[in-house]
Amino acid sequence: MITLDRGGWIRLLRAAPLIIALVAATTPVSVRPVIGRDFPDPNVLAVGGSYYAYSTASHYGTHVRHVPVVHASALRGTWTDVGDAMPELPSWVRKDATGEGSVWAPDVSARDEGGYLLYFTARAAEPINVQCIGAALSRSPKGPFHPVGNAPLICHPEERDSIDPKAFTDVDGKRYVLYTSGAKSETIWAQPVSHDGLTAIGNRRALIKADRPEEANIVESPALVRKGNEYVLFYSANAYNSGKYFVNYATANSLNGPFEKSPGAMLDKNTFGGALANPGGEDVIYVGGQHYLIFHAYIKPLQRSMFVAGLRWSNGKPSVEMNVQARETDEPTDQLPFGTEVPPERRGVQPPDSD
Repeated sequence: MITLDRGGWIRLLRAAPLIIALVAATTPVSVRPVIGRDFPDPNVLAVGGSYYAYSTASHYGTHVRHVPVVHASALRGTWTDVGDAMPELPSWVRKDATGEGSVWAPDVSARDEGGYLLYFTARAAEPINVQCIGAALSRSPKGPFHPVGNAPLICHPEERDSIDPKAFTDVDGKRYVLYTSGAKSETIWAQPVSHDGLTAIGNRRALIKADRPEEANIVESPALVRKGNEYVLFYSANAYNSGKYFVNYATANSLNGPFEKSPGAMLDKNTFGGALANPGGEDVIYVGGQHYLIFHAYIKPLQRSMFVAGLRWSNGKPSVEMNVQARETDEPTDQLPFGTEVPPERRGVQPPDSD
């Protein structure tokens, strides 16, 4: 047994913060998917004290689900299967010989009018081989979501594909759909939409472009939040299966920009000691006073699983910490009575705070 005199205890207590930091630095980071099956381009919706997660179309047994949906009472699971949130495709979607069509990168948000809004990407029948963005509505987060209209909400054939929609409501109540398009070098856009989110109005604005060599002409999967008085735009870059896919962010004092990209990458294959392959396709959720990054990464060929990581903020800049635990109490509900004003946290806005 080692005994210490009073001076020894004092020196030990003074050294305690350093000892704790060293232990934390050498403690293995748990990098495990919360959904272990194929679940690419995940989107998570908080509804009261529970969660619904949606993904790009994937095989379940012998069938393809257009918008797979699962449910959990905690952000890290256990997640249980719910089904296909959009079993019927809109008329404008191109079908294959079996009558099926692919649906990509779903985004589900609660409507202050009641019910839920789904944005999704699908390949259009006309123009052929062009991906466009559609909308669908449901009374339940489980679905079924019913497509709205006989044409896409957003489609730019001259730019080839329009993909990866994400809803955003600003502090002034104006609503937008963020998305990616570009024939050669991609741009992330903010398209104003009507209050119900179902009609594109006015002129879109460019937020960022793929202008760095490491992005390989690709910026996609936008997720925009307000932190204090600053806009923080998370995005993925490079090809999703290149081995060089990564997540980064850009900041601006106004939605009009200019957005300034952070140097390097916030999350890539090296972030957790090489434990992740091609991390990206992200979403950001704010619950229990904490931001979380939801993303996919390959755990084996042709399988991208869903991961949850905490976001830490320092001077308004985010970083990823895999071991941040979810706080499952005092969470806002996403279902609002008709006519109820959308609270700040539902608009992607948090009260000003000190980092």
